[in-house]
Amino acid sequence: MQRTALSAAILAIATLTPTLASADWTGEAELGYVKTGGNTDTASLNAKAKAQQEVEKWRNTLAIEALNNNTDGSTTAERYYASGQSNYKFSPRAYVFGFLGYEDDRFSGYDYRANANIGLGYRAVQNEAVTLDLELAPGYRESKVGATDTTPSKTEDEVTVRGALKLAWKVSKTAKFSEDLTTEIGDKDKGGTVTRSVSALTAQVNGNLQTKVSYTVRHTSVVPADREKTDDEIAIALLYSFGK
Repeated sequence: MQRTALSAAILAIATLTPTLASADWTGEAELGYVKTGGNTDTASLNAKAKAQQEVEKWRNTLAIEALNNNTDGSTTAERYYASGQSNYKFSPRAYVFGFLGYEDDRFSGYDYRANANIGLGYRAVQNEAVTLDLELAPGYRESKVGATDTTPSKTEDEVTVRGALKLAWKVSKTAKFSEDLTTEIGDKDKGGTVTRSVSALTAQVNGNLQTKVSYTVRHTSVVPADREKTDDEIAIALLYSFGK
């Protein structure tokens, strides 16, 4: 698949940033796998990793995701996602940030979607149990619509506005709840509005090992013909945390 300059830059940053960072990274990696046999053979793989660096003036976050479903030898879902964000904290709660994201979803009708945003964020709640970040950022999105039997592929560029809500709640000493809600508002005649919600509950099993149950909903207001606007996913996975 041909990659544009914006797409290549996003992938390069996601790959190189961990090696350039000096220290202080913490993170988690999770893996969920389900295999069934009998009348219908299915296999589902869901893998994610996230790393965060917190220093005096900066908070940097990297995330990657991969999903694959296979039924009776045919792939029924395949998606890859990577993102990176750097926050510069100019006050105890307020920050300016840059965000890069890239998604390759084989069954969405798009060959890829890439976006870049620069904006402001504010930590509205911060205590021992709860943190809540609110963000708003203008930006730019590039989408490549896949070719069909009757139409060639095409690339769409548009200005967007990205809003985000990020909640982290320590329910108890061994359990955490998180909600990551983002919406990207674009041209209604091109990519439209893309909203993504990830709700997750994790519980400690032993040491750095945890179990995680998550529910993800993605809604796109403008989709290619014969594609659904809403996808949802329930995942159960083992999670390993690392770092401090």
